[in-house]
Amino acid sequence: MFFFLFQPDVLWGRTREELANLLSTQPVRGWEGMSIRSLGEIIWSSLVFLGTYYMEMCECYLVLSSFHLLILSVDRRNKAFVYEGLLPLAGMRLREIASAISHTFEISGSMIESRLVCCQNSADFDMWVQHLQHQIKMANAHCPVSPNNNISFLVPCDEQWKKRELVRHLWCNTILKWEGKPIQHLGRIQYLTMVQVTSGCMGAPEERLLILFPEDLLFLSVDTDRTAITYKGKLPLTGIQAKEKPAMLGRLQFEITGRLTEPILITCSTAEDYEKCLFYLQKPRKILDPLTLQPPPIIPKKSRQHR
Repeated sequence: MFFFLFQPDVLWGRTREELANLLSTQPVRGWEGMSIRSLGEIIWSSLVFLGTYYMEMCECYLVLSSFHLLILSVDRRNKAFVYEGLLPLAGMRLREIASAISHTFEISGSMIESRLVCCQNSADFDMWVQHLQHQIKMANAHCPVSPNNNISFLVPCDEQWKKRELVRHLWCNTILKWEGKPIQHLGRIQYLTMVQVTSGCMGAPEERLLILFPEDLLFLSVDTDRTAITYKGKLPLTGIQAKEKPAMLGRLQFEITGRLTEPILITCSTAEDYEKCLFYLQKPRKILDPLTLQPPPIIPKKSRQHR
């Protein structure tokens, strides 16, 4: 492809290929969880100006991979990248802007705030439009977000191939009402299954997708039409305990307790799910000082000294 034929210095006297290697080998400030290399091959990247219709443009370094668009700010003083966001390509839309602002296009989506991307020149603009349109098409084909998507074939995830495909779906698609750092930053998934969850003493059981990460227990729900996945909560493993419940009528149940949550009764559908969940939840792990689990105190501003 022709864009490799001409590679002037892009940033800090380095070429695009050298910057790609830097991202793969050096830590990015603010990035958490799995390595950036887990996003896959870097397809295109460059310096751009990024903004919205009501906020001014700021300099960013955009990195396009197979299923995501990575947003990095540039610390020129320390010659470092700073993590600013990770957008899934599935469901994204691209629109070229015909206005006084040259070399600009808009990216948007049902769960993505519209952003304006202003490229440095027409060649860079053409490359972004070409590659981004192609990768959005590929992401939608691989992980469709329409009502005809494949969640209904994967839930309940009672076979290994379904679990693998469901993990891939979660990496590439929007999770409704998601809060906190992106799911890709929670680490490698240790176990995933569908369970019945009962909260409190009188709560009714609800179907939940339970996902165990190295440091967190994640709960997601799947709508009745099996077309969307919604965030329902996340608990730090260091703040909870899992206790087996006496076998009753053949039910495979355990209880999750902790000072950060009311008791949660988990009912598994298979002995394998029951044993695997308890294995990961009861694994010894580093015990944190309880004080570290508390939010930091708010330090009041110094009051003015009266003369």
